[in-house]
Amino acid sequence: MDTDITDNATRKGWIFFDATCALCVRGRWCVGRLFEARGFVWTPLQTPGAAARLGLSEAALHEEMQLQLADGRVLAGVDAWAWLLRTVWWLWPVGALLAAPGFRGLSRTFYRWIARNRYCFAGRCRGKACSTARHRHSAFFEMP
Repeated sequence: MDTDITDNATRKGWIFFDATCALCVRGRWCVGRLFEARGFVWTPLQTPGAAARLGLSEAALHEEMQLQLADGRVLAGVDAWAWLLRTVWWLWPVGALLAAPGFRGLSRTFYRWIARNRYCFAGRCRGKACSTARHRHSAFFEMP
């Protein structure tokens, strides 16, 4: 994996993902080559200098995945995924749907919920990030 975040004319962009999150790492493993073949580089959010490069605080950096395009634009979360999906001809409709008015707000809300709770999906809850107040929905799914 090329984690060099220096400018390179052959790159279309950098996908910054949370390398400490099992869900994020699994997602990168599943679709990584698809976007690498299109000129994107997967780079951990934990890479020194990532926050400064993206113009974010360290706290904001870890809220959701980031995409920096070769022209310097930065997209985050579902907006980044919508852009990435539209670079693949057979995923273009999914990317367009994620960015469509009306659906965009719903997809952002859903993505941010997943991003906030991403450590819980692999059973690695981190202190305050996984307070019991956030898991009130779990009682609904538990079977007696």
